[in-house]
Amino acid sequence: MALADQASGPVLVDYPDDGGDVPDEDQAWSCPVTFPTPVPEGESGALTAQLQQEAQLLRPWFDEGLHSRGRTTVGTSGKGVDAIDEMLEILARFAVNVDMAVPDGYAHPMPQLLRYITDDVRDFYYEAATSKPGAVFPSPNDLLEWFFLTTVAGEVFYQVREKLLASDMLVLMAKGLDDELIDVHLSLLAGTTAESAGGILRHPGVGRDLLQKSAEVFQAAQPNRLSWTIVPISMRDRRGEHISGNR
Repeated sequence: MALADQASGPVLVDYPDDGGDVPDEDQAWSCPVTFPTPVPEGESGALTAQLQQEAQLLRPWFDEGLHSRGRTTVGTSGKGVDAIDEMLEILARFAVNVDMAVPDGYAHPMPQLLRYITDDVRDFYYEAATSKPGAVFPSPNDLLEWFFLTTVAGEVFYQVREKLLASDMLVLMAKGLDDELIDVHLSLLAGTTAESAGGILRHPGVGRDLLQKSAEVFQAAQPNRLSWTIVPISMRDRRGEHISGNR
């Protein structure tokens, strides 16, 4: 409504409100990008291609957000957003083959580097997904569920954690800890080690290099946070809800 000068004096004029620039608070948040398939490949090269396709679709929105915000949190690994494809390849090779080789230029050694690469990848996805102008802003839980339950990257994070956790369990088993103590050391739900130990012993799926690195951490009595920093506590037991698992 506004005042306008008419021949008979000021009158109220009703302007139509299209609400184009005002986000609807009742509208649910959704990612500005629709990914082609959420089903992860089982071979590292194909999985890398899937991850890089997700990143390619998100990159314009990431750049939009970077332009508007003027900053990004991507970079804790030692490399910036232009290395995101390389980071995704490192994650894919580790998730499938427990490959510990990485290019030069990162600020941390493997496997500790995984913690920082996963931070950078998640920040890249989050910053891209929240950059659509005028869109409803997601809650932290919206972002967690979107990333871990609908993207290939989220499923790869689960796979990376699975490999790290298997290595930690094997080291602690070799040290003679019982299942309950292993659960405590690795911040797992009671009964997790007892349930998974048999499968890990039959098919460990981890290499000697990773086992040695895990052993060094426990030998030095350092708090081992690596296997439980990749996936937030609130999402650890929700892997079965990933959309790829419902197909």
